[in-house]
Amino acid sequence: MYKKDPEFLEPTLKDEIIALLLCARSNSLRKHILWERVKKRRDISRASFDMATSRLRKNGLISLADDGLHLSGKGKIINKYSFLKSMPEKNGNIILMFDIPESKRRTRKWLRDQLKIWDFEMIQKSVWMGPGPLSKEFKDRLRGLGVENCVKVFSVTKKKQGI
Repeated sequence: MYKKDPEFLEPTLKDEIIALLLCARSNSLRKHILWERVKKRRDISRASFDMATSRLRKNGLISLADDGLHLSGKGKIINKYSFLKSMPEKNGNIILMFDIPESKRRTRKWLRDQLKIWDFEMIQKSVWMGPGPLSKEFKDRLRGLGVENCVKVFSVTKKKQGI
């Protein structure tokens, strides 16, 4: 079964690490281990897997070498949707507002999930209040996702209940 989501056919970082540890420096064994892990988890055919890796190579996201697959410069953003571990400083409160276009739905979902992890309070779907200021790592991630101009952060001096 073919899914249009590009991550559907990609091995995870966990798959890559396990294959690397078990391959004994054999590229063909590494590919076989990766294939078996992806197949078991996603129930896809070998042809679909080969087509996906070929598509990634043609799009310049990966390159093939004697020692295995390598991410190209364009492919380094493969983990851009992973959650940040560092919590915001608790030196005050901030309001974070965003207007991320529908074409970047996945980025919007990632941002909402990240704010939930940080215990931000949702005021509206695109207006959140929580501890701040935000880290440089978070701002860099927004820049990497191409939405830094869609997100506005305001500092709050006092939270008022009601009107």
